[in-house]
Parts: sequence; C-alpha cells; structure tokens
Amino acid sequence: MPSERSIEIDVPMVGMTKARAVYSELRRKILTGELVPGHEVNQEGMAASLGVSITPLREALRRLEMEGLVRLKAHRTVIIPPLTRGELVELYVIRTELDALATRLTAEVASDEETALIAKLARQKAARDPVVQLELNRGFHRAIYSACGNTSLVTYLDQLWDRTDRYRLILVKQEVGEGPVSAKDHIEIADAIAARRAPRAGELMRDHIARSRSRIAQAIESPLDKHGNSFARKQ
Repeated sequence: MPSERSIEIDVPMVGMTKARAVYSELRRKILTGELVPGHEVNQEGMAASLGVSITPLREALRRLEMEGLVRLKAHRTVIIPPLTRGELVELYVIRTELDALATRLTAEVASDEETALIAKLARQKAARDPVVQLELNRGFHRAIYSACGNTSLVTYLDQLWDRTDRYRLILVKQEVGEGPVSAKDHIEIADAIAARRAPRAGELMRDHIARSRSRIAQAIESPLDKHGNSFARKQ
C-alpha cells in the first residue's frame, strides 16, 4: 500500500467550504487518475496532507461514496474502486434505456428555446483538457434531460452520470488525441430533437451510448495504462 505521504493535495479554500474544497480536489484527482483505481489511503494521513481536520474530509468522502468514486473501509481507509467491466456493463445497460427515453421525451415536449440550446451545445468547440471536455459533454446531455419534462428521470440520470464519470473520462481522453468522435453523434441527436423526430432521436441516443460503452470496454481490457499502472481489474 502506497504511503499517504506520497499523495499531496492542494485544495483552493477561497470562496468554498473546506468540505466542498476537499470534495472538488479529491474528485478531480480520482477522475484524472492521480488517485489510481485500487489505491488505498489512510483517512488521517489524507486529512493531514490536506491541512484539514477529519470532519470536513469525512463529509467530502461521504459525498464521493454516494457517487461511487470511493469506498470507505473500517472508518479509517479510503479505497479508490477499480474500474471493472462488470460495473461498466451494469451502469451502461441502465443508461442506454434511460438516455434514450429522456431523448424521446425531449423531442416531444421541449420548447423551441430548449431545442436551440441543445443544438448550440452539440456544436460547441471541444476543449483540450479532458476534465473540461467531460463537463461540456455532461452539459449537452443535461440539457436534453432537463427538457424532457420528467424530474424523476432527470434525478436518476444525474446519479448515473456521477457514477460513470471515471469511465467516460477514458473515452474523452481518447477523443482528445483522436478527435471528438462523439461530436457528430451529438449534432445528429440535436438535429433529430429539433425536427421533433422522437423515435429517431431516441434511436440515435441509444446507438451513441452503445458505441461509448463498447469503446470504453475495449480500453479497460488493457492491463496497463500509459504510465505503466494497473488500469482496471476484470470482474
């Protein structure tokens, strides 16, 4: 187990509560892989390296645990869950159905202003920073969810996005190097929504999610990442 002293976390505290700042920094490090999947860290050591007491750390960790980004062991150890094919399949089976449903509903009930926003977000310039691009992608999908007219569905989809951020980042990193493959999908989906072609829009979204899942699954088959670290554990 790596020493917690090797993990240095600089948290911007200005304008944020300590718990929120800790949450933001830890989430960033988990998503970017600076905290490696499968890594274990002592909570007291982590709090000391952050320069905070254990209370705001635990508050941040509880939120991260709800998002599936950490697991807590015996109230002392923080575990960064490994990336697994099993979890990927479970999450994306649900996303395939719910994303397609939200897209069909949006094509039926969204206002002209909402469809115009979706079209604009589909055509936005790609970011070079993978984490920023991850948020841009989420903004596009969130605009579709928000316009579907079903608040319960939006809540479920938001929770799924929190759970799948680490997996989607794999795909976003590939696209930064290879070009935004998903951009064409986004434009086609947005155009189908604007044309009120609900079945077609849902079908395009279903295909988009399925392609993403397939590409992520291929990526996590690799036993080592570019840094020589264990990238994922099979399940």
